[in-house]
Amino acid sequence: MSSNPEHPAGPICQWCHGSGVITRVLAYVPGPDPFRGPAESLARAGQCKHCQGTGVYDSPLDPTLEHWRRDPQ
Repeated sequence: MSSNPEHPAGPICQWCHGSGVITRVLAYVPGPDPFRGPAESLARAGQCKHCQGTGVYDSPLDPTLEHWRRDPQ
C-alpha cells in the first residue's frame, strides 16, 4: 500500500469514497407542526457512519450492520 495521505490504506468505503465525510441534508419547519409550512433545508458535512471517518471500510467495524445475526447463539 502507498503511504499517500490522500488514499486510504485498505478497501475504500463505497459510501464516502475514501474521504471519511458525507453530506447530510436536514430540513427544518418552524412552528408546532413539522409537516406544514415551508421547510428550510441545510446541508452539512458529517463523519461517514460506515467507516467511522477513516475512509477505509471494514465490515466487522461497521456499526450499521446487524452483527448479532451472524454471531453464534
